[in-house]
Amino acid sequence: MLSFSKVALLFLGVSLSACAGVKTETSSAAAPSLSSDYFTGLKGCFLLYNMKTGAFDKVIGEEVCKERFPACSTFKVPLAVMAFDSGVLKDENVVYKWDGKSGMRPEEKRDQNAKTWMRDSVVWFSQRLTPQLGAKRVQKYLDGFEYGNRDMSAGLTQAWLVSPSKNAGLKISAYEQVEFMKKLWTDSLPVSKRAMKLTREITYLETSPKGFVLNGKTGSGFYDSDRKLNFGWFIAHLQKGDQEYIAVANLSDLKPSEEGYGGPRAKAVVKRVFGDLGLW
Repeated sequence: MLSFSKVALLFLGVSLSACAGVKTETSSAAAPSLSSDYFTGLKGCFLLYNMKTGAFDKVIGEEVCKERFPACSTFKVPLAVMAFDSGVLKDENVVYKWDGKSGMRPEEKRDQNAKTWMRDSVVWFSQRLTPQLGAKRVQKYLDGFEYGNRDMSAGLTQAWLVSPSKNAGLKISAYEQVEFMKKLWTDSLPVSKRAMKLTREITYLETSPKGFVLNGKTGSGFYDSDRKLNFGWFIAHLQKGDQEYIAVANLSDLKPSEEGYGGPRAKAVVKRVFGDLGLW
């Protein structure tokens, strides 16, 4: 197991992997002033992509946004597309029976359909889908989606769940998450439109007080076996009328934390930025 000092060094290193061909300019339009402490005590990244202008309205931690991290449970979004497109999932109501032992959280310990799988981030449901799809078909989809490093070598049921401190695993950068989400919301993935539509529907989260509709997915991981050094993702689509955005954030603890799973914390950062920008 890595010592804390070694893990800390990993945090400080900047990955050379970057998403090519992505427009990274920020909007020149005047925007509300934003807080400078979204990632206080953390290593963090935030991207806000404006679907109407085709440019980034906000970039925080650009070098971190270029770095690839394990997909964690954000992989459920492309996995849903794969499952619906292939017919492994006929629709969002197909029920998978709980085996009586899988799952760590109470909400995982019950029968699930695609909607509850996505809503409650049920790991075992994903681990039933990938073997049914098979390694060759999963790889073909990942290549077609141009999804991160497309590396499933860490295992068909584990590749997206590896620690960020590991070199192997299915990893993706924040910029690449934006590219995937753009394709999903513009029907531009090489799959059926029905598969993309069903996936978008099961990622609905809430509607804001100002009427912005939020879809998205959290993802959480750990750098250490004690689960004190957290990593988190939140990938999101936000829309109200002709205002439409893709937002992606990730964060890493720089010291042991008791604040819990990283995914919900990344989601909280995104919603806080939305509020500061008047988009919530």
